[in-house]
Amino acid sequence: MRSPSIRASLTEKLNFTYPASWETLDPAGAQGAFKKEVGISKDVIVYLGNSTSELAVAEVSAGAGYYLKDPETVRKEMASNEGVVSSSIIKVAGRNAAMVKATDSTTQTVFVYLKLNRTSGYAFMYSGPKNDATFDSILETVKLE
Repeated sequence: MRSPSIRASLTEKLNFTYPASWETLDPAGAQGAFKKEVGISKDVIVYLGNSTSELAVAEVSAGAGYYLKDPETVRKEMASNEGVVSSSIIKVAGRNAAMVKATDSTTQTVFVYLKLNRTSGYAFMYSGPKNDATFDSILETVKLE
């Protein structure tokens, strides 16, 4: 991601840098990208992209009496999904996060789950060209404040 970039301040706690050529898209268009779970809400707070790539970020929250899963549990649950080629625990902003990557002949879809505490976290869903490193570059810039 060597092209000009801009910093996005998504909430008072999360920001990252993404390509300046990307546009802000309607978050409602990405709401279905995230799996529904009882007691857990995933509200899309930003949806960005261009003609070849899209990134949706959701704020994940647990309702009363529910708690978020840890990244390793999420990784294990998603690892056997159709099309998944890799699953791992990575560091995002110094915290453990689950990363699950699925591919087809030309594209990759990458899901990253970052748990902040028992009741809140973030989920990232990226779709883009198969061997593109844009999302990895974006993840390197994620900051939690």
